[in-house]
Amino acid sequence: MILIMVCFTLYNCEQKTELTNLEFEKKVFYDLFPELSDKMYNDIRLMPTPPPPSPKYLTEKGFDTKNDYHKALEDWEDSDDYRHRLNDWEERRDSIINDETLIYIAFPDSINQFEREDTYELINHFNDQKLVVDSKDFELEKGFKVDFDKLKSDNKKLRFKPTSEFPKGRDFWRTNYAFNFGGSLSFSRILFDNTKSFGVLNAGFGRGSLDGSGCRIFIKKDENGNWKIDKIEGTWVS
Repeated sequence: MILIMVCFTLYNCEQKTELTNLEFEKKVFYDLFPELSDKMYNDIRLMPTPPPPSPKYLTEKGFDTKNDYHKALEDWEDSDDYRHRLNDWEERRDSIINDETLIYIAFPDSINQFEREDTYELINHFNDQKLVVDSKDFELEKGFKVDFDKLKSDNKKLRFKPTSEFPKGRDFWRTNYAFNFGGSLSFSRILFDNTKSFGVLNAGFGRGSLDGSGCRIFIKKDENGNWKIDKIEGTWVS
């Protein structure tokens, strides 16, 4: 009977430790989410200058693109056409900045996966810290359901909707929504070192089926015990 009680106590302690670890991860995630979401969302309409025109456009405006497109582009940027286009772009950009229309981002209902290679990336990035990372739980389908009431952003226009509320497959990008749809954002789970002072996670943001990018985000705890982003590295572009 005593042996059974001891085993039951040890089992409860293990369960409590596991829950505590998950709650710790969730707290770090929600604490960092305002900054993370703001950095991941990029409204191309707010670029300081208009995107460069196509060679066809420059040719139609009388610039020689056959021999040197870059020289033609430089010449165009000294033209009245460029100045008019820049002025129109700045007016549209100011209008977008002042527009208070909310932007809705699709976000997964749950966060379940680690990225296996992040074990090495975390250790290599903070190589002066001699980190130890225990990756024994990588194969387990653990994670947490997202609390959308906690998804706040430093970008006050952003709002987040569960991916489950969006159409599946190709219709996800082809549907004309009744709200201002800004794209799809996702994060992996956070991998911590054994001291839980350093971590890494992955993120991806898409604006279309073939328009997106991803990155690896390194985080660390500062001297005051607050988590901050240490570095963001691009990992893929489509």
